Amino acid sequence: MNSNTPIETFFYIGSSRLKFCIFENVDKKIFEKEIFIDDLEISKNLDQCLENFLEENILEIEKKIGKFVNEINLIIPDKYFLLIEASIKKNETGKKINKEDVNRLLFDLKQQIKENNLDKTITHMRINNFIIDKKKYLTLDDNFGCNELCLQVDFVCLLNKIKDIYSKKIKKYQISINKIYSDGYLKKYNSSYNENECQVAANLKYENDENEVYLVKKISEKKGFFERFFKFFN
Repeated sequence: MNSNTPIETFFYIGSSRLKFCIFENVDKKIFEKEIFIDDLEISKNLDQCLENFLEENILEIEKKIGKFVNEINLIIPDKYFLLIEASIKKNETGKKINKEDVNRLLFDLKQQIKENNLDKTITHMRINNFIIDKKKYLTLDDNFGCNELCLQVDFVCLLNKIKDIYSKKIKKYQISINKIYSDGYLKKYNSSYNENECQVAANLKYENDENEVYLVKKISEKKGFFERFFKFFN
């Protein structure tokens, strides 16, 4: 297998299922393994369930892809996350508001959320609406100007203690966590949710959601407006 192939590993930890999926591209799944676990069993022995599942599959995955698994994308239940809906507004009388102003507004809003939620990590930052000169838009053109701009933004935050718990479990296998997804977030922003959680996460990872402000560097060469523009998040 080509060492430059953008392989992504997804690990879903649900209330009754554990699942590994490896993608070489959004439409090319090269490994999949899933087990179902009784609710009572996983509540009592989650650590052991995770350990057994990782031990049984990591070596098999590495043989399959011909390289070590160094990072995974984790998908965990929505109950561990907090959704914060926020907005920020800018009025300008002397000159038109432009993309650089959007940049600064988002950075300021992100800092406010971080400073007021020190026990949490932002896992997703997505712009729901742009209100431009009193009119609402779902997306923003590359070239625009206005006198008044309001951004309505969703922040999905994960408790640091939950992140640390999972990081320690995974680190035992010399693997770090790349991105953490809420299964609720995947459902919300993918209305045609007839695909499994790992596939939906892979869709977002490879193809990008143009309104999401990416908090990590993307591998894909296909870039939406916000990935191209908000370089300071990389």
